[in-house]
Amino acid sequence: MLIFGPINYPLCPFQVHSSGLIEDHAIEALEVDFANKYLGGGALHRGCVQEEIRFMINPELIAGMLFLPSMADNEAIEIVGAERFSDYTGYASSFRFSGDYVDKRSVDFLGRRKTRIVAIDALCSPRMKQYKLKYLIRETNKAFCGFLDQSKYSQYKRIFKMNSVQLNEGSSLPIKAKGESRTEEVRKSDEKSWRLEDCENYIGIATGNWGCGAFGGDPEVKTIIQWLAASQALRPFISYYTFGLEALQSLAQVLLVLVKSRSVIVDKICIQGIVMAHYHGSLICSLATLNSTVCWVSEVHLSQSVLG
Repeated sequence: MLIFGPINYPLCPFQVHSSGLIEDHAIEALEVDFANKYLGGGALHRGCVQEEIRFMINPELIAGMLFLPSMADNEAIEIVGAERFSDYTGYASSFRFSGDYVDKRSVDFLGRRKTRIVAIDALCSPRMKQYKLKYLIRETNKAFCGFLDQSKYSQYKRIFKMNSVQLNEGSSLPIKAKGESRTEEVRKSDEKSWRLEDCENYIGIATGNWGCGAFGGDPEVKTIIQWLAASQALRPFISYYTFGLEALQSLAQVLLVLVKSRSVIVDKICIQGIVMAHYHGSLICSLATLNSTVCWVSEVHLSQSVLG
């Protein structure tokens, strides 16, 4: 599945946070779980990195480990309403419980806490293959599946469903009143979906170095991939927590230069520019290439000498 098409999508606003945590994001957002393909990863064993920590402080998430299968490349898991119970310090071997946490987040019209967590699994130990087009597209599509506004997806399904009902009515139902009843039933069954759609319109993405810790991904590559996916999913913003990573210490300044220099659209961003970030060791070089090169993602030709 190639998500990029002929429609021009502008890059969404990108906010950089050199300190702070995804779960403490002040504005309602889709909070990314840097997941294992099996939801929860090592939460019930000895794992203690980003996903496992989230499952410890929001223990209701653990229920999903009982019945959710391994995620395919085109799947993500979104969980709404999990309450946070704990504070903590540290990470991995230094992780420690530091007291109770009172979750004061408001609730939506269904009575759920406005905590939205999306689990997406990155490539594990990708090494050099993460710079090949096949895997760049895999990661971009995976992020897109997680960032996609599911309420709008439901809207598309409603349209197709209603069109299908109308077609069936025209060909097989002799009584008009009966046909109208079926169409009305479809509309009524989706009233809550319309309200969910309104709630979703201003929800952006809160993320960070997805797949860059224990999974060994390139943080510069993952930064750009997530920005592309959030923009393609029409999210209003992406808030990126660098967790103090040295490779991303100049991220805010670089992105500011890029956005001010010219208007950039998702379908004209060249994935080869992402590859160059690794070989030149600089996000500035990568973004400069993205900014100056016009290349349809579906028509990118990566250098054989670079990829081997």
